[in-house]
This record gives sequence, C-alpha cells and structure tokens, in this order.
Amino acid sequence: MMPPPSSPSPSPSAVVTPGNINLKTTFTNIVILIPIVVASMAVPVLMHNRDTTSAIIRDVVAFATPRCAVIANGMFAGALVFVSMVDIPAVLPHLRRSQRILWWTTGRNFMVPLGIGSIMSSTTAALTYEQNATRAAWILAAGETLFVLLWTCFVMVRGAIIPLLDLRDAKDSAHGEMLERDLEVLVRRFEAAHNVRVFVQLAAFATIVAVALSPDMR
Repeated sequence: MMPPPSSPSPSPSAVVTPGNINLKTTFTNIVILIPIVVASMAVPVLMHNRDTTSAIIRDVVAFATPRCAVIANGMFAGALVFVSMVDIPAVLPHLRRSQRILWWTTGRNFMVPLGIGSIMSSTTAALTYEQNATRAAWILAAGETLFVLLWTCFVMVRGAIIPLLDLRDAKDSAHGEMLERDLEVLVRRFEAAHNVRVFVQLAAFATIVAVALSPDMR
C-alpha cells in the first residue's frame, strides 16, 4: 500500500503569528485617522485666535467637533459590545489557533486607531465649550477611553490574549479534551477582562452624549 500523501506545509509568508500586522487595514485606519489628527491640531488655533478667525469657521468647528466625538466614541463602544454579544459566545470558542490570531490582529488594527481617534476628538471637543464642568466631562470621557486602551495593553494582552493565541488546537493533540477545557477557561478569562472595557467605554459614551445633547451645558 502506498502511504497517504502528506499535506504540504505552509510557506513562511502564509503563517499567521500574533505579531503580524495587516498592512492594508493599518493603512486604511491611518488614512481615517489623519483628518482627526489635523482637526485636533487646528481646533485649538481656531478657538483661541478668535480675532483672526472667521465666526463661521468657529461655528462650524463648534458644531461638528462634538458630534464627530460622539460618533467615534459610539463606534468604539459598539464594537466592544459586539465582541461581548457575538464574538465571545458564538465565534471565539470555535476558532482554530490561526483563526484566533487573525481575529485578534484584525480587531486590534481596527480598534486601536478608533480608540485613539475617540480620545483625540473628545479632548478637542472640550475646547469648544465655555463651562469648566462641561470641559471636565469631555476630558473624563477621553480619560475613560484611554483607560480602555491601557487596560487592554497591560492587563488583557498578557493575562488572557497571549495565552489564548498560543493555545494549540485540540484536534492536533493527543490531549484534546484537556485543551478544549483550557480554551474554555481562557475564553472566560478574556470575557471577564473584556467586560471591564465595555462598562468603562459605555460610561464614556453616555457622558459625552449627555453633554453633547444638553443645550444648557455649553
């Protein structure tokens, strides 16, 4: 009998590792982030040089910037909620190792620029308000989003994400049942840490929505 043909080993370029970066996604996110960065640099100049800045420009900036901040923070909070409601219960426990790595790197390359954009737009929006209490609310929202990014980087990555990405596939090991239990434990650990991010970012989003929609907070 002839031995069964062995499956070809993947080429090095086809192997997905936790450090891989999707260059196309990263470039797209950078392009999206550029207008936010430019606006964040321009708004302080426009708002603090009132004598040389057109009143129309000031009004447009004061109108658009808080609303852009609401949109950016809403997208960030919505993405986190989607992970809680869909990815964790229905997707993550059933992914193979290479798929888990792709899931993480793709999500990271989307979420990090979005989080940074949320922080910058919220901080910039604070400059368009006159009351110190309102400005403090916008800065608080930016600080909460910054906490989410730092929590992910320093708590979740080492405590839950790296072990989850490094775990071997149960089908490829003689200890399949044990690895399946390990995967379940790591998914639950990821979920517990992720819930902190969801709570904090929803609080940030609720704060800026309340401020942006209140006519008495200007």
